[in-house]
Amino acid sequence: MRLILKRLRQLLLKKDGFARNVTLLTSSTALAQALTIVASPVLTRLYTPEDFGILAVYTSLLSLLVVVGSWRYQLAIPIASNDLVAANVLALSVITLVIMTLLSGFAMGLLGSHIVTWTNAPELQPYLWLLPLGLIGAGMYQVLNYWAIRKQTFGYLAQTKLSQGLGQLITQLVLGLIDLRPLGLLVGDVVGRMAGSSRIATLAWKQSQTVFREISVPQMRSVASRYWRFPVLSGSSALLNSAGLQLPALLIAAFYGTQVAGWFALGQRIIGIPMALIGISVSQVYFSEAARLLQDNPEELRPFFFKTTRRLLAIGILPIGIIAMGGPWLFNLVFGKAWLEAGKYVQILALMFLVQFVVVPLSQTLNVLERQDLQLAWDASRLLLVIGSLQISTILELPARTALILYSIAMLFSYCCLFLLTSISLNQQVSRKL
Repeated sequence: MRLILKRLRQLLLKKDGFARNVTLLTSSTALAQALTIVASPVLTRLYTPEDFGILAVYTSLLSLLVVVGSWRYQLAIPIASNDLVAANVLALSVITLVIMTLLSGFAMGLLGSHIVTWTNAPELQPYLWLLPLGLIGAGMYQVLNYWAIRKQTFGYLAQTKLSQGLGQLITQLVLGLIDLRPLGLLVGDVVGRMAGSSRIATLAWKQSQTVFREISVPQMRSVASRYWRFPVLSGSSALLNSAGLQLPALLIAAFYGTQVAGWFALGQRIIGIPMALIGISVSQVYFSEAARLLQDNPEELRPFFFKTTRRLLAIGILPIGIIAMGGPWLFNLVFGKAWLEAGKYVQILALMFLVQFVVVPLSQTLNVLERQDLQLAWDASRLLLVIGSLQISTILELPARTALILYSIAMLFSYCCLFLLTSISLNQQVSRKL
């Protein structure tokens, strides 16, 4: 994390507003994740690899639910033509989220036993009631997050990221110390996802209460029709995208057991999730800036795209390289002998993590260009590669490490294709505008 922050200061601390906003969000995200990583040697001694495997299955299921929680209407908040339209999109997103939370609770009661059987995680069944709670908490933060992006209140977003990290960490440590396993990991995740929402909501109300008072059902119907592409195309694409990210943990648990899933989850926690969250912070600011450039200065969007590519590559290559080279030794030393295998998994996945870190924020360009159809096609192909690589490993009875090698190669290929697809679409759109 210190290396990441150092590279951020060197490469992003410029005079332009984009760099300042990225630095603000990434620094807070990195600090929150640094706290979690610093505490990980304690957590890995309070919880077993199987406990982390249960957490991996839970968070994968929750992430799939969050994607469709508000039908992706929240993505239209930053690009709405005015604040009144954006406020109605926000209200529509919240109503949709409440309905989906109620439906998810019903589904857990009806299908819960089948879900834990399929994922080979029967220990999760007593805690499935946490999924609807996690959905409403994470979904509400997500909707309010996009309102904050529209208003460019990145300082408040940075503060909430710290609140989320601290809330999750403290809960997991306290419950772990009193031997509530794996409940402590699961409840900590829920608390972390909920933290910060009230702060953003309070600020939004203070700044825009006049606009919020003008929200109406007819206007919500209008924006639902205007932005139909987001639930229909972007929603389908995002579900496929999330499935491509979350299915590996679910399939690994189903095929190789929760212990292997736990090793995989710790590798994600130490290198994959911090880099992904920093990438999310970059993508939020990139989305805002790219949308502005497309409207005001379309000729600047293409240079901005490639400049961001170079910055992300320079930021990620050093820390990922160091962690990858020393993976097994570091994991054995820091987390204990039970976690040495997780360090070997990190080595296998390192290059994929780097390319993912660079490409995913830039893929927001497709949302800015309203080319959700291309994103949908890519997400579908990536999902097939994920399932195919792990299914082939199971059919051939390959060991877990070999399965991860095949998975890493498949993901590396898919992210390279996404970068080419995004850059080609950008060139075509900018040429038409010019």
